[in-house]
Amino acid sequence: MDPKTTIRKFIRTELVGGAGGPDIGDQDSLIDAGIIDSLGIQKLLAFLEAHFSLKLRDEDIVPENFDTVETIARLVQGKV
Repeated sequence: MDPKTTIRKFIRTELVGGAGGPDIGDQDSLIDAGIIDSLGIQKLLAFLEAHFSLKLRDEDIVPENFDTVETIARLVQGKV
């Protein structure tokens, strides 16, 4: 499974609440749509580090890196 699909699946099941939530496109702003907030970013960080076996640094944890599925996937791909 590619990183975008994995990330989207996690967001839908763990942050949105399942299949009944809104569709999430690669370019949709997760922050503007209220899908992800600071607590959601923390959950997502833990998932990304465990699932993709990577370590994110403090300077990686900025809203711009977590705004869309695409920016999150780009961050992951740059760290793997």
